[in-house]
Amino acid sequence: MKLQRLLFLFLISFATIGGAWATTVLPLTLDDIVSGSIVAFEGTCTENHTEHDGQTNLDVTYTTFAVHDVIKGDPGATYTIKQIGGEVPGRELAFNVRGIPRFTPGEEYVVFLPPASSAGFASPVGLSQGRFTIEREAAAKKVANGRDFREMTADIPDTELSDDVAQHVKGASAPIHNMDIEEFKQLARNRARKQR
Repeated sequence: MKLQRLLFLFLISFATIGGAWATTVLPLTLDDIVSGSIVAFEGTCTENHTEHDGQTNLDVTYTTFAVHDVIKGDPGATYTIKQIGGEVPGRELAFNVRGIPRFTPGEEYVVFLPPASSAGFASPVGLSQGRFTIEREAAAKKVANGRDFREMTADIPDTELSDDVAQHVKGASAPIHNMDIEEFKQLARNRARKQR
């Protein structure tokens, strides 16, 4: 019985890792990220809590955000997501799944989240592609997810971009790895409205 359970957990872990790896290598456009989300917001991670989930028999991490600005949907004042993996206190081994984004308490993010699965899981759309870190540059706040914004916005016609975004992103000859947060949020809101 123990061997069967171990084999089952291995197969589930392998399937999850394989799916996460496949998702991370497929680049998504901003339209893909926005349309794949049910809620999107700017917020601060306030807590990570890892425990063993009786429903799935897996270790899971619950991450809670204080929501500062809504981009899509109705997340409320706080929003909690459940992701596979994490380190349960008191255990020697951690169960981490490659590609599942982690959040640091006290750090700010812009997050695009899909509907939760039947087991309650909801990692960001495209995993790390739907998690934008917020960086401060002098008095400005910028967002980044490691991708080139020129690629993410390539399918958006210039006529549907603000002059600032068109000039900054589309007019660039080198990769653009961060973007002004207010420009980004407005662009995402515009894309969400366009997709209705």
